[in-house]
Amino acid sequence: MSTPDTRRPGGVTFIIVLIWLSAIVNAALGVWLVLAPFGQNPTITDALGNTYELPGFWLFVNGALSLLLAFLYVWLANAAGRGLAGAQVIIQALAVINIVFGLFRLPYGWVALVLNVLVLVLASGSSAKAWFTKLE
Repeated sequence: MSTPDTRRPGGVTFIIVLIWLSAIVNAALGVWLVLAPFGQNPTITDALGNTYELPGFWLFVNGALSLLLAFLYVWLANAAGRGLAGAQVIIQALAVINIVFGLFRLPYGWVALVLNVLVLVLASGSSAKAWFTKLE
């Protein structure tokens, strides 16, 4: 009897690395946004040159949501590393959502668009399907 190949495919490893990078970025952004109201609130300038101060409550809520997203990304990276079938579905769904948002952000969304199309292709490949449907 032969043993099944338990090595993780390179495409899945690349996806896991991207998920971890997203978790780190969201955690850093979340901490910054939660702590931002304790100093002078940041301002943004719109296309017409009008300056707006961001409210502290808005900063705190967005920071808390970024921290929650970071924790969810950590969970997803661990689930993908173990080869859970549900992780593949979540990765594909998030990639499609990010592709749609990348289209709305054009011309600034090209990097997100390309990376998420790559993630979708890698997560849908035969080796990734085999990894995510393996028996534990």
